[in-house]
Amino acid sequence: MKLLRLVLSDLHLGTGVRRGELNAFEDFRHDDEFADLLAHHDREVGEHGELELILNGDVFDLLKVKIDGRWPTEITDEIATEKLRQCLDGHPRFVHALRALLAKKGRRLVFLPGNHDLDMVLPGPQELFRRYVAPGPLGERVRFVTSTDTYHLPEGIQIRHGHQLERIHRVDYARLTRKLRDGREILDLPWGSLWILDVMNPAKEQRSYVDRIQPLGRFLLGAFLFDTMFVLRFLYHSSLYFLRRRVFDIGAWVERIRRLPQMLREDIIALGGFDEVVHRELKKLRGVRCLIIGHSHGPRYLQMPGGKLLVNTGTWMKMINLDVSHLGQDSGLTYCTIDYSEDGDPRISLVKWHGMRKPYEVIPYAD
Repeated sequence: MKLLRLVLSDLHLGTGVRRGELNAFEDFRHDDEFADLLAHHDREVGEHGELELILNGDVFDLLKVKIDGRWPTEITDEIATEKLRQCLDGHPRFVHALRALLAKKGRRLVFLPGNHDLDMVLPGPQELFRRYVAPGPLGERVRFVTSTDTYHLPEGIQIRHGHQLERIHRVDYARLTRKLRDGREILDLPWGSLWILDVMNPAKEQRSYVDRIQPLGRFLLGAFLFDTMFVLRFLYHSSLYFLRRRVFDIGAWVERIRRLPQMLREDIIALGGFDEVVHRELKKLRGVRCLIIGHSHGPRYLQMPGGKLLVNTGTWMKMINLDVSHLGQDSGLTYCTIDYSEDGDPRISLVKWHGMRKPYEVIPYAD
């Protein structure tokens, strides 16, 4: 029986777009391509085969969804559910594609929340997602990985979103929520998420491309010459955030002192950047032949020393890379496939979806 696994990450679905209206917080415009991709691989596997779709984090960009005109920092189960509902309603083609796939025998879905859709660890969003894409008894075909950041495959393959490898986005999987004094239970967001809510989202309202440029520091350096006031405001609000959340927050100081040795060690290791941290992580993993990640939005397929393989599935956002080594790289519509030989050996590929032929596309607005 043929088995195929698809790994996609960092789609960043927002609340959708309407013709003639600019939604600066919608970065996913490939609903039709996503539907065609699923339909293609569904036919490839056939009626008697099995297909496992693995959505490896940041599928929804719930950090960018407003509730009552603001970005909430205290995210309850009810708020998280409403944010997801807006995203699902804004992408009916995406929902229909998942629903059509999961209605067939031998199809299943595994969801690993990332730092942008951490809300999916809560029961309300999980129930709503199942109701939209796998209603009734079909809900058993949808699995959420929420007690760890890792989905283990028996062939020595690990699938992780990657946010746990950066301290600013790391969460404690033993304590994903905390209670407020009024008894409400909310997500215990990492300070990287709070920075996005407090600083990056308001900046994106002014410059919709700001979170689609890598590296951010190089962009700010260049923009200082041509968009000086925006950069100064961005740095000012970042500094205020740091002082409020990291310097004058007593709880943050207590946690920082407790974890000071580990933080120093991690900061020294992380000097080379995210890719170097991932390389070191894979080298020390025993019994793992392949690590598949996302998070950094940079597609990679690297053979490591010792025969290990590192795959980054990239993103479906349209990114602008200012790094000379990746200048001009088209990062969109990449994903990972895992199929198996007759002997059961996994064959892992990083591929780019080019889509079905279509005569035209409707442009909702000019950005």
